[in-house]
Amino acid sequence: MKGRVLAVRAPGRDETTVKAFGRVGLNADVVHPVRLEPIEDRPEVTESLLRTFDVVAFTGPRTVDMLKPREVRAIARSDVKVAAVGPTTAKALEKAGVNVDVIPERYTTRALAERLRDEGEVLALRCAARTSDMREVLGDSLVEIPVYDIVEEDVNVDPSVYDVVCFFSSKTAEAFLKNVDVRDLPEPAVSIGPVTTRVLERAGLEVLEAPTSDLDGVVEATLRALRRRRPP
Repeated sequence: MKGRVLAVRAPGRDETTVKAFGRVGLNADVVHPVRLEPIEDRPEVTESLLRTFDVVAFTGPRTVDMLKPREVRAIARSDVKVAAVGPTTAKALEKAGVNVDVIPERYTTRALAERLRDEGEVLALRCAARTSDMREVLGDSLVEIPVYDIVEEDVNVDPSVYDVVCFFSSKTAEAFLKNVDVRDLPEPAVSIGPVTTRVLERAGLEVLEAPTSDLDGVVEATLRALRRRRPP
């Protein structure tokens, strides 16, 4: 199948994204309506801090990238369980030398929180611009440390020249939609998961949600969107 795809996501995974679409015959461009900035003024993740928790949870691979090397080593040496929201985050952790103990069946922050409900005290290392899903599920058993923040950027792109536009997070979707006329977006738009879907639907878009909240799921949904737009 042929098609031109625009992937709307934070910086740092461009090559992987383009290759994943290329494997199914699609040409993908990547646009970054945000940049990521590490938060320096925060508690450091140390072995002594980790001893006060039962689980340390990661809700995305960017968090792994933003940790200091000594923090990654502290997590790797600790006896605390390590939970990842999905296989991409788990792969980033394992590449950094950290073994992963828990991955939920569905790759969303809410599913991760539900999986950890009976695991005790949870430390979540996250983006400052986070959803409330984990807090709603885990309540006072959750402590969150924001490791990085998202800063919106202006982008100059015409979405109407693409066959499908894919959104990889709610925050990048919000930032992108401020830069374009929603009427120029081809429909259905593809969403990585339920939070992103809600943002797009509030903007009045028809949305096709990925079957799994990861890159492979987005590629699969993109193929479905193309078939929907091009009936036999």
